[in-house]
Amino acid sequence: MAENQLENTRTFRRTITSADGTGIIEILNCADAFAEYISLSNSHHLGRSFYLEAFSGAIHLPSYKKAPYPDIYPEMTAAEKIAAMLAIEEDYPFVGLRFHARKGTGTWSDLATARLQNKGRETTIPFTIPYLTINQLKLLSPDDRLGVSIINYGHGVLGAGDYINLEGDFRFNVALIAKPVNKIVGNAIPYGVDIPSTAPTRFRLANANRAILYGTNTGNADIWIAGNSSVAVGSGIYLGANGGGNLTEETLTGELWAIAEGSPSRISGIEASYV
Repeated sequence: MAENQLENTRTFRRTITSADGTGIIEILNCADAFAEYISLSNSHHLGRSFYLEAFSGAIHLPSYKKAPYPDIYPEMTAAEKIAAMLAIEEDYPFVGLRFHARKGTGTWSDLATARLQNKGRETTIPFTIPYLTINQLKLLSPDDRLGVSIINYGHGVLGAGDYINLEGDFRFNVALIAKPVNKIVGNAIPYGVDIPSTAPTRFRLANANRAILYGTNTGNADIWIAGNSSVAVGSGIYLGANGGGNLTEETLTGELWAIAEGSPSRISGIEASYV
């Protein structure tokens, strides 16, 4: 089971006009959605899911002869209704909008083609069903790409004033499973720092790879320790004088400050880091 899961929703838009010609135009690259999470693969296994939830086009083709809507009556059978629609499609000019898909940098494959006609006004047509899938949403792989192209069926391509405004909505998930980490601890490096009683002193720098820090008060005065320069006598970690207090730390990776009480003292110890 995933330890963590990230989810996001986004949209994409693209307008197709006569200036785009008949070549394949990429409209969606699933990999782009996951790009910001790739760096997590160094420490996690990534499970990626992509869902195209809606995809439609606002169609306006004024350069084509206007095609009327078919006469559909309640008493008509399904076959008769389809025949009426096909008759309009065959009797009036149309242009094709073909959908393509490919994996990564592979070759484009044809998916389906929608035949578009001038209905006298801008008309919005859903494309997810039935051109891309018969389900409520289209599942895509993390490396999938979608493209479209204009197809000339003998009536021409997009002309002056024609446009197809494409718009889609998608959702994606990233499941994170932490990779097992075999950390190797490096050599223990000795240190010794004199700690005055007049002002806080930083005795260890921040170390993001710190594996263990050991320290003891080898001086003659008590010492107080904290993670910033606000350390003061009476607050923080207490190290008694003359070896009466020890510091053992395996989780704190920030810098450490100390102040002695009454007179100077000294912290000595070792620090080791993951390599």
